[in-house]
Amino acid sequence: MPRWLKVVIAAVVPSLAGVMAWWICAAGGVGLDITSIVVGLVVLFPGTPLAIWAGQTDPKAGPLPAPKGDPRPVPAVIGEVPREPKAFQSRSELSERVHQVFAARHVAAVCALVEGRGVGKTQLAAAYARHCIDQGIPVAWLHAETIEQLHGSADQMAAELGLRGDADDAATVARKVRSWLQERREPYLVVADNATDPDVLAPLLPSHGRARVLISTNDHSFERLATLVTVEQFSQDETVRYLSTRLGTSGGGGFRPLAEELDRLPLALAIAAATLAGPPRLSCDAYLVLLRATPIEVVLARPRGEPYPRGVSQAIMLSVGEIGPAAAQLLGKLSVLSTSGVGLDLLGPRTETALAELGARSLVTFSRDDTTAFVHRLVRRAVRDQAERDGTLAAMIESAARRLRVVVEDVADQDTWRKFPMIMAVADHAAALWEAVEQLHDDESAQVRAAAEVVLHVRQAVANHLIYLNDQVRAVPIAEAVALGREKLLGADHPDTLTALHNLAHASEDGSLQATALYQRAEAERARTLGDDHPDTLWSRACAAFSYTKAGRASEALTLLDQVLANQERVLAPGHATLLGARFFQACTKVEAGHPEEGIMSFRRLIADHERLFGADHPETLVIKGQLASAYKAAARTDEAVHMYEHVAERQATVLGADHPDTLITRHGLAAAYEAAGRTEDALIEYEQVANRLEAVMGPEQKLTKTARDDLERARRTLRQR
Repeated sequence: MPRWLKVVIAAVVPSLAGVMAWWICAAGGVGLDITSIVVGLVVLFPGTPLAIWAGQTDPKAGPLPAPKGDPRPVPAVIGEVPREPKAFQSRSELSERVHQVFAARHVAAVCALVEGRGVGKTQLAAAYARHCIDQGIPVAWLHAETIEQLHGSADQMAAELGLRGDADDAATVARKVRSWLQERREPYLVVADNATDPDVLAPLLPSHGRARVLISTNDHSFERLATLVTVEQFSQDETVRYLSTRLGTSGGGGFRPLAEELDRLPLALAIAAATLAGPPRLSCDAYLVLLRATPIEVVLARPRGEPYPRGVSQAIMLSVGEIGPAAAQLLGKLSVLSTSGVGLDLLGPRTETALAELGARSLVTFSRDDTTAFVHRLVRRAVRDQAERDGTLAAMIESAARRLRVVVEDVADQDTWRKFPMIMAVADHAAALWEAVEQLHDDESAQVRAAAEVVLHVRQAVANHLIYLNDQVRAVPIAEAVALGREKLLGADHPDTLTALHNLAHASEDGSLQATALYQRAEAERARTLGDDHPDTLWSRACAAFSYTKAGRASEALTLLDQVLANQERVLAPGHATLLGARFFQACTKVEAGHPEEGIMSFRRLIADHERLFGADHPETLVIKGQLASAYKAAARTDEAVHMYEHVAERQATVLGADHPDTLITRHGLAAAYEAAGRTEDALIEYEQVANRLEAVMGPEQKLTKTARDDLERARRTLRQR
């Protein structure tokens, strides 16, 4: 029976008995003195045993609990929960994910808000803490960025909960706090803000009970302790909404360029908004100019009164200071390469550990398929600005360029088409490195010159690969940039500058006289600096002559080539590459000049020499055989042309690959040979297959692709007419 019911019975029964005794005595005419004695006895006799009975404890209920320690109530808030900042964005999707993590587990739920510094993790944690306080759930806010801060916050929590003894050390305090959280039967929230070390925080985390723990961190290794919720930058809409609310105006499209420049980072946006609001008030355009011209540690420093404890650069460089030397060196390389992301195949296998460390610290992110690493724009700015102040930016550029040079120069000609996406990625990164070099234009140090030279080597290697693929659209701008860069760096007379000029002429071979003029300039400068009989001079002279053939002036070219060959044969060995190249030009020019039979004889002699020197299936030997097939077609020897084209295409598909540009060029010639032989339907099929494959391999804008498409349409018209 409940104790309260016993007390009621013990009080009511004697009272009723006393009333009854008084009424009986009064009715019987008994005197007042005797009535009082009777009533007192009637109340006393049942009242005493009932009082004793009411005071007894129920044996089934066990003994009463002894009082525990300090009887003080649990404080509603321990520590300092940050206030809501101006124009706070609730980011409902992220808040809902936190609620789901805690709702999914009824005991000891641990959730970690994770990503780089400045994305608003602390503000989201604070918003959840304020929500709990409004719901009547007590909150403890612990600072966990350093061991000292965490121990200090835990010590404060233990003291305010009445758990701390005077002699307790940090381990004892942690043990007591954890035990208290596990024994608590009501909800309780612990926030560990800016946690950096899972091993230090682990002793505080409860394994059971009703407590919830919310961690904010930039370290993904907390995954083993908590369910991670990734906090990314603001979305475009959140950014515009934040700036509009903060500034009291609807900037709309005017906010978007600023948002992208600031990488939509909440910390950066808060600092920018404080400056934009003034006084004096600034426009977004004016602020963008200031932002791009000023180091971010100055323009994005923390303004007074902002709830963020640091500026952007300071926050980022704190994370950089937490990584090892190998990871820091890799981050430097990534920060000077293209913003489009760096393929892990460009970095090499030895960077796996460093990449993992950067990823764990949220300094890099990865594509969904984990093949590409990305560095946020403001991280790049902070790292580069710091390197420029330290005088290490040029070395950082050179280190990245040397890695690219190893990758791109390791690609053999016959593998160029297979490695085409990687080559274009290198081209993108090399362009970014050159832009970084040009930003150091006032620095004439040897370190800057060394970095520039390596970057130019990389860009030249890329241009050479594109020239080999007959990809003039992409090759010309790169080759032109290399020529201008080497002239500025080395001078107009330097052999490397003249090589770059010659390569630019090669890339520009599109039938115009621009290539001829460039070749002639390279030949004249080489003759002046290297001598008339130097192989480089003779090669530029041969190429200049052959450019007349490409421009439709084969007769003039033939006269010039005869003179060049006479000089080459006088000073060069029979198997010299320059002499073999000039002989190839001469054979092609004979066909173009209307002397196909002479061209056939020249090609046959050249093929015999190539087979002897390099082998029958060498890529260059097969190209010359393809030109022999073209000469057969020009001489109206169509059956021989078809047979030779088919043989060469089959060997090239085996040696180089079915989609190699050389193979597709040969098959394009085969289609033309079919058409010349009257096999229009066969020609149509071949033209269509070649056009489709060229478009897939080289893109629709390339000259070879367009020519194949034009020939396909012409063959279709011819077939319809027939």
